[in-house]
Amino acid sequence: MGVRIERDGRAVIATLDWPEQRNAMGPDECRELTEALTGIADDPDIHGVVITGNGAFCAGGNIKGAVARRDMSPEERKSIVYAAYQGMIRSIIAIPVPTVAAVDGACVGMGLDIALACDSRFFGPKGWCIQGWGRVGLIPGTGGEWLLRLKAPGLLWKLLEEQERLYAPEAAALGLAEIAGEAGALPRALARVEKLASMGRRPLEGYVDLYRGDLRDGLEAHLEAAVDRQIALLQSPGITDRVEAILGPVG
Repeated sequence: MGVRIERDGRAVIATLDWPEQRNAMGPDECRELTEALTGIADDPDIHGVVITGNGAFCAGGNIKGAVARRDMSPEERKSIVYAAYQGMIRSIIAIPVPTVAAVDGACVGMGLDIALACDSRFFGPKGWCIQGWGRVGLIPGTGGEWLLRLKAPGLLWKLLEEQERLYAPEAAALGLAEIAGEAGALPRALARVEKLASMGRRPLEGYVDLYRGDLRDGLEAHLEAAVDRQIALLQSPGITDRVEAILGPVG
């Protein structure tokens, strides 16, 4: 199993655990995370879910694998993106209690989308993020543009232009994250859940429903548009050369 699930007080920790690939995720890894998150907060004593990673938070989607599937039909590609990649994002947004991303390493492309799908984010001293998708000539197929726009309207263009690593101070200044401090992001995320738990589960569920209302209302239409554009880009002339120039041979 590449996802570890642990209980810590009134929180559940979901740890991405593919350190050999810096938690980069293809369809199989996305399905595994979806399975792990489905029903993760069914226990009424759970008041929050923390998503983190072993080493890196998540170094993104398997872009080289997506490009290598060049012989697939658009319908086959769409099925994979909808069910595996976008399904993972849906599973995060469906969690009925507050979700916190604990970022103590690289958070790139789809990894940033996962963090943005959480209600709040803490960056530790080694935590950093980058938009990533635009650098390889793609758009976020997992809702990252919508998720970013809801958190920080207008910031997309700066991130696309600069494509630089944002560590905790810069991410906090831009409204993307909070600074965890020297202890790291995970302890700070767990402390948040424990403090929130004093409110009781039902009020927290109410806040979650209100906080994610706009996101849930617009999510499906956005994901549908995103998958269509992503597939068109993956089939466009020159995409293999561009990805290989940045990430290495596709195979």
